[in-house]
Amino acid sequence: MTETGLQLAEELFEYVGFGPEDVAILRELGPLVEAHHDRIIEDVHAAILRHPAATAVFEDEAQIERQKASLRSWLSGAFSGEYGQEWFAARQRIGEAHTGVGFPQRYLFAGMNLVRAGVHRALADGAEDWSSARKRRAHLAIDRLLDVELAVILQTCHAAQSDRLRAAERFAALGQVVASIGHELRNPLAVMQTSVHILGRHASGDERSMRHIGRIRDQVMLCGQIISALLELARDRPAVRSATDLRLLGAEVFDSVPHPSSVDLVLELPDDFPLILLDGNQLRQLLVNLTQNAVAALENAEAGRVTLSARVDADVVEIEVRDTGPGVPEDALAHVFEPLFTRRQGGVGLGLALCRRIAEKHAGVLEVSNMEQGGARFVLRLPDAVAP
Repeated sequence: MTETGLQLAEELFEYVGFGPEDVAILRELGPLVEAHHDRIIEDVHAAILRHPAATAVFEDEAQIERQKASLRSWLSGAFSGEYGQEWFAARQRIGEAHTGVGFPQRYLFAGMNLVRAGVHRALADGAEDWSSARKRRAHLAIDRLLDVELAVILQTCHAAQSDRLRAAERFAALGQVVASIGHELRNPLAVMQTSVHILGRHASGDERSMRHIGRIRDQVMLCGQIISALLELARDRPAVRSATDLRLLGAEVFDSVPHPSSVDLVLELPDDFPLILLDGNQLRQLLVNLTQNAVAALENAEAGRVTLSARVDADVVEIEVRDTGPGVPEDALAHVFEPLFTRRQGGVGLGLALCRRIAEKHAGVLEVSNMEQGGARFVLRLPDAVAP
């Protein structure tokens, strides 16, 4: 849990008066609530199906079933009596997933009210041997917890929406610039490339001239790469999903990224990892960019490792690229996905911006953090991405 997340959770628990007595009574209440999981889940989804605006975010019956499984997992975690890092991170993922699929926030309030009613009913029906005073105390603990649950989820939704809005504004402005000058620059660059080639043939015996011509050639190529990246950012192509084997895709990515012998590229994926639904070409580009950045971070290291791994958490696929380099400077963590922001010499600051753009096209999120043992860690979370 980040320091900000830890502070938010502690602040909310303190605000509603949630303490050790609440934790103990909710842990004891967990099995009683579990017996009512099916009824609570069906009540929530029956309400969703009655409202077209809520139902519209689900693509098919399989996605609805995955959402039910996610709700069951959330209920189990809510009444586990454990409210630390894993609990908070799971609530953040819920908020991010709802934002990613465009689920209306007003239905989060209504859905939580249905859950609240179901849990109170579970207490009333299942705690027959509890005293009246203990039942009243349990009802209070339920309300305190679910108030904090909703606050954390909504806070995450708001932050995710704000990030997306700011990114959309930046990309809109960038798109206008690119549309006006991108294609116009291609022609003069092509002329420069042809001229450099001709000059190189005539100056083949002059070492000094060839050195300068080589520099011009490299800079012309760099300009072309920048324009291509800018045009790709501005195109906003929708994701075309199909069942994709991440193990094969990861192997292709590692084969395509040049790296020194001192850097190991490690694929940590089980043989039975499921197929995932996404745009294979776009994910390849995302993973290539992340891997190239990781390799670049290790360029001054005597030895290093870049690892690609993945796991499935409920209905969310998490894909991780991490390295053993120096990590991202703390003052840059909040800006690495901004277009044209870079701290790397020779970088143009577009690769990570494009990566986040691809994540958003898949209704997912891309996050960066530094690991305690050193190195940077990028995690792509994709909701409802497991192929049926």
